[in-house]
Order: sequence, then C-alpha cells, then structure tokens
Amino acid sequence: MVRWGARRAGGPGRRRLDSLGGLRLLSVGSHGMGVVHDLRGRTVTAALSLRGQGFALLGPDEQDRRVAAWSSVLATLAREGSPIRRVQWLASSFPDQGFGVRDHLSARAIADPASACVASYEALLSDVDADACAHDVVLAVQVKVTKSVDVSGAVLQRELASLTRLLADAEIEVEGVLGTDDFVARLLRTYEAFPAPRHGPSALVDAWPMAMEEEWARVRVDGLLHATFWIAEWPRTDVRSDFLAPLLLGSTRAAFSVVMQPLGPEKAVRKVEASRTADLADAELRRRSGFMSTARHSRQSEVLARRESELADGHASFRYSGFLTISAATESELVAASDTVQHAASQARLVIRPLYGDQATSYTCTLPLARGLAGR
Repeated sequence: MVRWGARRAGGPGRRRLDSLGGLRLLSVGSHGMGVVHDLRGRTVTAALSLRGQGFALLGPDEQDRRVAAWSSVLATLAREGSPIRRVQWLASSFPDQGFGVRDHLSARAIADPASACVASYEALLSDVDADACAHDVVLAVQVKVTKSVDVSGAVLQRELASLTRLLADAEIEVEGVLGTDDFVARLLRTYEAFPAPRHGPSALVDAWPMAMEEEWARVRVDGLLHATFWIAEWPRTDVRSDFLAPLLLGSTRAAFSVVMQPLGPEKAVRKVEASRTADLADAELRRRSGFMSTARHSRQSEVLARRESELADGHASFRYSGFLTISAATESELVAASDTVQHAASQARLVIRPLYGDQATSYTCTLPLARGLAGR
C-alpha cells in the first residue's frame, strides 16, 4: 500500500508519510544546529558527525582500549537525572563513484601531481571507481520536550557540547554538529540513488520523501528499495572488539543502527533485582514441578547475576536494540545485497531477522531519529 501523511508545510499539494509524520526539521541556536522535532513523540533530536581513525588497522589491545574509552563515554550518559532520553549510533555505507577517495588524494597528496606515483594511484582509482563506497557515522542524541522546543534545544546543545569533549578524550574525532543541510543530505541519501545537491531554504522543504510503497518484506521510498532487519541475537560467545567489521566495512549500500536508552543507577538496580527475583521464582517452580533446569536457563541466571554485580560496581546500564537496512535501486540488486549482508552478519555472529509486515516503520529506525525502542 502507498502510505501518506499530513501535508508538508510550505509545499502545496505535497504530502508526507505516516511513518515520518509529525516531524519538523528546525535550525536551533546561533550556530544553526539541525534539530528534528517529533510533534507526536514530543522529542527533539540532534546529531554529531564522527570520523574513524583507522580502528580496523589497530592491534587487538589498542582496539580494546578504545572500546573501553567509548564505554566510559556511554557511562556518563546514564547518570541519575540525565535529560538524555535516547542515544543512537548510525553507521552508513553508500556508493560515491570514487569521489571520496579522490577528494582524499587531492587534499593529502604530498608528491607532485605529475609524478609517476600519483599517476599510478590515479590509475588504481579509475579501476575501483564503480565499486567505491563511502562510510559515514553519526551519533544522535534525543531529549524530551518539556517547557518548549527552544528550552529543550538549549539542553540538547549543552549535552552535545559535553559529549564532544568526552569523545575527544576517548580519541573519537568529532567533525561537528549536524546542521539542517547536513540532515537533509543524510536523509536524501536514503531514498535517492544519487541525490543532487540542495542549497538554500528549499532544502528544508525537500528533506522528506514523497511516497512510500510498503510490501511484506520490503518498502520502496521514492527511488530506492529497502529491506530492514532486526538484530535478534548478539554474539553468545566472546568476540574481538572489531567483530562488526564484516558489516561495517562492506561495500553494500546499508545502514546499521544501534539505539540505546540510558537507565539511571536506581532504575537499573530495580529492574535487575526484579529480573533476579522472577528468575529465582521460575527456577523454584520448575524444581517443584519436576522440570529439569537446562544449560540455557543456567546461562541466563549467570548473566543476571553478573549484571547485578556490575551495577554494584558502578557500571552503567542501557536498554538497546539494533537494526540493519539494506538498500538498492532494483529488486534483483536488493536480493543480491541482502544475501551479501546476511553472510556478513553470520561472520559477525549476529542473528538477523527480517521485520516482515512492518517495513515502513522499521526503515525509520535506521535514520538519525533515535527510533527503535518501545515505550516513552
């Protein structure tokens, strides 16, 4: 079915989709921070653009150290009384016809452009242009709208400034806060194969797609087909810090999203104590009924006990969920890309499941909107 929503402001005859209805893209503050205001959910969301620093090339010990630093950043978001409702990291890959690597060469080249080494490198780039892929990582932060959008926007701006300092200490390079044009560019990439540059005030009008046709296992949004999967199971065994590399470093047009809700220490302790009580009661009921306790039950009990111990040691707690959207221009390309990505997911020891019958809403979970968790 084709899903439509409310009329676009400032766009005669143009309509917005139900799954993206109630969203406004605003410019907040003197520096023009881009903010997505969700009128239905009463939230505002902004995002930071991040740049990797050769993580995949580092040794295991250095990778572990940087992951521990990232964990410390997350721990500060789960402090008691934090205004942050959700945080989302989103890693996207998309074809760029070699523009990214060529821009990098022109900016970083030291040798003379007429030299043999530069000519050789140019020849190599010409061979890989068709398969060249750019990667983009953003960190979205969301807060509830309390008194007004302006007040909540100021809170969001303060939290992003603090988060930028923490990320710098963790050796994660922050390119900057996304402005409205940056948000538009990232949205356009998800439903136009090769979006034309948009400039000026009209960019805000054209931020959202025109139509969405939803099927059982895929959804077409303007010019691209999408299939969204849920990360049903994360690795059950110990893995290295770079276990997601097969997914994140692939050349398929895809978006990998993890959305997290920080839990304050008191709420986290209450939840884990309730889970431990329910687990003990369930074990006693199985014993009285003569049912055998399986290895799976024993492992779940061990995990709960470890979580309780970690909270007692001061570690932070989060609710989280992961999503993966694969995109292509045609159905055959989408099937081929889905096969490739599902193979990469198995290499990463993830179990992914297609979100059948809910593709239109699920697609929005891999946009920088911090969506994907139930509850307010």
